[in-house]
This record gives sequence, structure tokens and C-alpha cells, in this order.
Amino acid sequence: MWRSLALAIALAVSAAVIPAPAQEVAIPQTPGWELIMRCMICHSVEIAVQQRFGPQGWSDTLDRMIGYGAPIPPEDKRVLMAYLLRHYRDPAGR
Repeated sequence: MWRSLALAIALAVSAAVIPAPAQEVAIPQTPGWELIMRCMICHSVEIAVQQRFGPQGWSDTLDRMIGYGAPIPPEDKRVLMAYLLRHYRDPAGR
């Protein structure tokens, strides 16, 4: 019985630890797109572009990422904000 339980736990843990293959996400190549690639220092680009925020939400998110060490100087933040709002904006504007 213990062996079966240990096997079940090992399978559950391995399923949770092994990531699913990443899917290709098309990133619109308009001004600012190359700045999105900086997000890949910490996480996949899919994580970044699945978000939908308005101006305040994107600004807060970028400030938080900069606080974590993202290499985004103020002039690049403006360009990145414009890009994110152009392509990944919350339709409700939040």
C-alpha cells in the first residue's frame, strides 16, 4: 500500500513540476516590440502578453517588474507602455 501511495505522490509531483511545452505566441512587431523580449529575463513572453490592463494597470505592473530588477529605463517604459496599450489593453480600460 505504501509503495502505491508513494508512486501516486511521485507521479503527481512530477506532473506538477514538468512544464508543458510552450506555445508560440505571435508578438506584433510594431515600435516597442523588442522591449517585450526583456521580459524573458524572468519569465516567458507568453506570461507578459496574456495580461490585459489599462494605463494604470500596465504602469503599476511595469513599476513592480522594474522594482524586481527588470532593465527598463524611464524612456523605454514610455515606449513599452505605448506598445502594451496598443496590443494588450483591457477593453474596459482598467
